[in-house]
Amino acid sequence: MIYFDQVSKVYADDSIALDKVSFTVAPNEFLTIVGHSGAGKTTLIKLLLAEEAPTEGGVFFESINVHK
Repeated sequence: MIYFDQVSKVYADDSIALDKVSFTVAPNEFLTIVGHSGAGKTTLIKLLLAEEAPTEGGVFFESINVHK
């Protein structure tokens, strides 16, 4: 299971990419990420892959915080 818990990401120039995003993806569930340019799609994926760390909140994969 993938779980985003109140995840926020603010960049150095004070631009807010994500603001307190929470969602769960259950095993065998299919998810599509859509949105306009600048909506935070790439940031969300980078947080999931641990390429970037959240400013606040946590990203979990099977109860493991991917940023620890």
